[in-house]
Amino acid sequence: MAILKEYHRPESVDAALALLARDNVTLVPLAGGAHLVGALETRALTAVDGVVDLRDLPLRAIRADLFNGRPYLSIGALATLTDVCEYAGTAALAGGLLVRAAHAEGPVNLRNQATVGGVIVAAESDSEFYAALLALGAHVVTASLAGEAVTPLADLGEIRGLVTAVLLPAGIERGANARVARTPADRPIVAALAVRDGAATRMALCGVAARPVLEGAPLDPPDDYKGSATYRRSMAALLKQRVLTELAG
Repeated sequence: MAILKEYHRPESVDAALALLARDNVTLVPLAGGAHLVGALETRALTAVDGVVDLRDLPLRAIRADLFNGRPYLSIGALATLTDVCEYAGTAALAGGLLVRAAHAEGPVNLRNQATVGGVIVAAESDSEFYAALLALGAHVVTASLAGEAVTPLADLGEIRGLVTAVLLPAGIERGANARVARTPADRPIVAALAVRDGAATRMALCGVAARPVLEGAPLDPPDDYKGSATYRRSMAALLKQRVLTELAG
């Protein structure tokens, strides 16, 4: 494991940002640790002097809110995937699409550890939860020394500062998903997730680019032991049709 020189556990977002902004050391934020701890243990991440443990920050609440005058669901960045699954408002959203996607991220021990903010920062190619957030039209709230910003997840680039919350439009009733994987318990090779929001349909895909993307974005599927790029493109087309058929039904 990488040898860390510093460990900090701030109690406010401003204090955490001040620590991360120090230029004489390299500090990284630690939330659930689902990705960071493994990277440190295997020395995949070595140029780190210490961590800023975020567990005491008030960023775990899930609540109903308003954004641009429309009802939204606000999910704190430190809310775990288990928190998302157990909150009644997410179970009703898009027919339970977000809850199904959370279960697809991994077993219960991972869901108890992984945070919503961590999923967004990692942006793993095969993350159905990230794809579900895209399909739902999520906005991401970030805090930096320059202030707070709210950005559509689809437009989120390099994250400067900390993810503090995710905003999801409430009232979406229809959702559907389809996936292909080596076994039902595995993460997907390719998956498609979509919602019907009024007259509009939004669909997202994972396993076909470096990170999950909205339908219509350029695809650059990996070519690996799970499936060739050609196979992934074929599966994406098939799964899109399955999802649209389910939504229409």
